Amino acid sequence: MATVPAVTAAHWQALASRRILFGHQSVGRNILDGAGALAAQAGVSLPVADSRGPDLGPGISHFAVGRNGDPLGKVRDFAAAVDSAATADIALFKLCYIDFSEDGDPRQAAAAYADTLDALRKRHRQTAFVAMTVPLTTVQGGPKALVKRMLGRVPDGYVENARRQLFNETLRARFSRDGRLFDLAAIEAAARPIRYDGQDIPCLDPALTHDGGHLNDAGARLVASSFLVFLADLDLAPVDR
Repeated sequence: MATVPAVTAAHWQALASRRILFGHQSVGRNILDGAGALAAQAGVSLPVADSRGPDLGPGISHFAVGRNGDPLGKVRDFAAAVDSAATADIALFKLCYIDFSEDGDPRQAAAAYADTLDALRKRHRQTAFVAMTVPLTTVQGGPKALVKRMLGRVPDGYVENARRQLFNETLRARFSRDGRLFDLAAIEAAARPIRYDGQDIPCLDPALTHDGGHLNDAGARLVASSFLVFLADLDLAPVDR
């Protein structure tokens, strides 16, 4: 399990003054629940509002972006929300692990996601747009996985996590250099990757989940602490790419 970074008083102060727009689905809700737990533990108030952003106040305004299973629809919905919202200091959205089943093209989704963020950056110069890698799931293990391998079949979660890796690697190549990437998948990943199709593929650390995909309390706090520190420390100066 990754080390939990400390959210300092300076971080909380910065978060309370920044206008952050965050589009997500259920794992994003887990992250915000973890953020709330950390704020309560620290005895501070973290402003969080359920809003698509017409009236953005300080803190985190968040909304359910698109619908699960339609990554391109989520990309379009986020762009529409940003274009109709008040000016944010930071805007970001995440796709969900469920958006990467055995159907669809992860490279196409990554290109649409990255190109849309770049287009939004050009239209909204006062906003720092951040990319997020897609979350992972655990993989099937134990006797059932062994039997599948003996039968020449692939255990559950291998193909899907490989597809998520294709998406995530594209985002890392496009956004990590200028510091505009929150690498959720890297934080979630188990210490040892799986081996599939000749490549090392990250998968979700079982210690961080209660159902193989969503975050448990430990996972939510771990990701939330990294998320909050990232948002508080982010350099808001415009980036030209």
